[in-house]
Amino acid sequence: MAALFPILALLMPLSAGPGAPTHDARPNVLLICVDDLRPELGCYGADHAITPALDELSRTARRFERHYVTVPTCGASRASLLTGLVPSKRAHLSNNAIKVRTADGLRDTWIHRLQTAGYTTATLGKVEHWPASEVGGSELSGAWSEILSFDSAPWGTNRDAFFAYADGSVRVPGESPISESPDVPDDAYPDARIADGAVEALQRFADDDEPFLLAVGFFKPHLPFNAPARYRRMYDDVEIPDAGFTVAPRGLPTPNGHGQSGEVTNNYGHAMWDDKQWDAEERRRMRRDYLACVSYVDAQIHRVLVGLEEAGLAESTIVVVWGDHGWHLGELGLMGKHTLYEVALRSPLIVRSPGMANPGEASSAIVSTVDVGSTILDLCGIAEDASDGVSFAPIMRDQSDREHRTAAPSFWSRGPLVGRTVRTQDSRTVEWRQGFDGPLVSVEQYDLLHDPEQRECVGSAVEAQEEND
Repeated sequence: MAALFPILALLMPLSAGPGAPTHDARPNVLLICVDDLRPELGCYGADHAITPALDELSRTARRFERHYVTVPTCGASRASLLTGLVPSKRAHLSNNAIKVRTADGLRDTWIHRLQTAGYTTATLGKVEHWPASEVGGSELSGAWSEILSFDSAPWGTNRDAFFAYADGSVRVPGESPISESPDVPDDAYPDARIADGAVEALQRFADDDEPFLLAVGFFKPHLPFNAPARYRRMYDDVEIPDAGFTVAPRGLPTPNGHGQSGEVTNNYGHAMWDDKQWDAEERRRMRRDYLACVSYVDAQIHRVLVGLEEAGLAESTIVVVWGDHGWHLGELGLMGKHTLYEVALRSPLIVRSPGMANPGEASSAIVSTVDVGSTILDLCGIAEDASDGVSFAPIMRDQSDREHRTAAPSFWSRGPLVGRTVRTQDSRTVEWRQGFDGPLVSVEQYDLLHDPEQRECVGSAVEAQEEND
């Protein structure tokens, strides 16, 4: 039995960028990366989510309803964002993917091209897998004109601050609580300090003649689900919907991609996983604590966007808000991000550009994370070198309802197997292979038009030798 389809043949785009913008001044770029952000936001139709800053931005921008990441883990997803490349070997699926790309000889990315074109390129917070710092440097060699730091002194280093608790401690794997909500100010956690640094940078850049790219990376809502109490109290009287379908899809072949993430079950001292399942009360707690973190980071994004306005830069700056992947909160009986299901691969993408057509209109076009850099270069009028990305600038300039890609690719590994999937207009198909390019062992298919929760898998086990028949 042959593979049901050649998966990479579906990745051809339907549109390409038309060239330089018509305005004379080169736009600045503000790229905001948010860790583990699901499209569970007010502007994406989640009325229970309290996200006024992102909702307001969406009213002046283009919200992409079907944006898909290439890998459902932080480092590899960010590697695709920053390089414009889809994975081509197993090492590109790890959190060290940027380092692997650099070791393989990658020297030119869309960020390097902005720098070569005269842009100041600055990074702050978690843009790469680990926050770049003046001491530790950057994973993406030579890309940044400036590596900005934030006040991480209570926790030790920028990297330690990723797992921060309000008392100045950091996560102790297997012991620390999975969430906390003390009555503390916003700057008791690092994201408020990252916002401080971003506002200061924008004020300084406003006085410079050169255009800039400022990439700002926020930690929340990544685990631990820690946020000041006032954000958790926002949800005291809010009815938060449950996850819907909370068991594995029916009809899964063996092997398949269903499995719990050790990121949740191994790293925190809690009893929720002792019974090897997530009951309704546990799901409610996780969903509430997650949303508190989303509202906290929304408030920090608000501060950065206000800073952009106050610096007089809002009208001349492309703003991109990008989530590095989705996150299961009980859907399909899972917690975490490490799957090839829809909920782990779909994330928010909101883009505002100077002179864009019909601000506030959403796009239902399929777009991939690798397209973001190509689009930024296109909107800045800079020629792009080879990458896997395709500019969706036409959707920004002209029609929000135009198509873009026929499918978006994603990849993940589980044990010795590597899965690759494509999301088309109405379906998702996953192939599991022995190794990155090895024999095909199983196929999962989902009809997302009639079964958006992926309740039913039309799957098949495949004998390895049959692929060559």
